[in-house]
Amino acid sequence: MSVLIDRSDHDARRIIRESIDETIVVEAAAGTGKTTELVHRVLAVIREGRAEVREIVAVTFTEKAAGELKLRLRQGLEKERQQARDATVIERVERAIQKLEEAHVSTIHGFCADLLRERPVEARVDPLFRVLTEGQSERLFREAFDAWLQANLENPPEGVRRSLRRPSRALRPGEADEDGPIERLRRAAFELAQWRDFRGAWTREPFDRAAAIAAIVDLVHRLADISAKPSYSGDNFFIDTAPVRKASRDLKAMPLDDVDGLEACLIELHRNRDFKRRRKGSGSTARDRRVRRHLRAHAAALRPAAGRALRGHRPL
Repeated sequence: MSVLIDRSDHDARRIIRESIDETIVVEAAAGTGKTTELVHRVLAVIREGRAEVREIVAVTFTEKAAGELKLRLRQGLEKERQQARDATVIERVERAIQKLEEAHVSTIHGFCADLLRERPVEARVDPLFRVLTEGQSERLFREAFDAWLQANLENPPEGVRRSLRRPSRALRPGEADEDGPIERLRRAAFELAQWRDFRGAWTREPFDRAAAIAAIVDLVHRLADISAKPSYSGDNFFIDTAPVRKASRDLKAMPLDDVDGLEACLIELHRNRDFKRRRKGSGSTARDRRVRRHLRAHAAALRPAAGRALRGHRPL
C-alpha cells in the first residue's frame, strides 16, 4: 500500500538518505537538489553494503545529466573514502571506486541499449545496433515527417489543414521561419512522437468550433463598428483597436462556411500586440465617456472569449 505523507524538506531529505530499504518516489521542481540526494542515497547503499556499485541502476534523460551524475558520484565516493574510519566501509568504497565504470549510470535509452546488447538473441535484435544521437534522431525524424507531409498534402487531415491556414509571424529577409505552419506541424509531430508508447486514443472533449468562432466573429464586427468613429484619430483606444477593424474587414471577405480561414484570422488578431494593450483612450464629453465604456466592455469580452475558444480545440 502506498502512503502519501506531507513532510518538511529536512525530513524528506533525511528519509531519502537513510531509508535505503524502502521504495521512495520523490517529486520536486528543477534545482531543488534531487540529484544531490540521489547521490547521497547511492553512497548510503554502498556504505551499508546493501549492493555493489555494478548492481545499482541510476538513469536520467540526457547524456549531460548522466555524465554529471557519474562525476558527482565519483566525487562523493572519494570524499566518503577520506572520511570513513571503519575498515569494512573503506573496503566497500574503494571497491566501488574501482568498479564505478561498470555501474549503470546512464540515460534511460543507454541503459536499455546495455540490456539489449547483453541479450540480443532473446530480444531478437542485431547485436551491432547503434543508439542514435539526438542530432541523428532529429534528422531522421525530419526526413520521415517531410515524406509523410508530402503524401498527405493532397488530402490533408483536419489538424494539418487547420495548421496550414494559420499565419506566420513576420520575418526578416534570410531568417528561418520557425513559426511557420510547416515548422509548427513538425514540432507538434515530434512532441507527439515522444508519447508513442501510449497507444490509447487521445481524449478529445466535445467542442462546437463553428459556433464558438461565429460568436467571436460577431463580437469582432460589433467592436469594429462602434470603434470606427473616435473623437480624434490619435485616440489611444482607437489606435489599439485598429487590428479589430482590420480583422473585421478580412472576416467579411471570407465565406461564412470557411471555418478554418475564420479561425486563422482570429488567431492572428489574438496574437496582435496592439490588441492586447489596455489603454483607455480619452474624450471630454459625456457621450465620449459612454462610448469608451461601451468599447471597453466589448474589448474585455472579446479578448478572453477569443483565447478560450481558440485554445478549446487545437489541431494536433
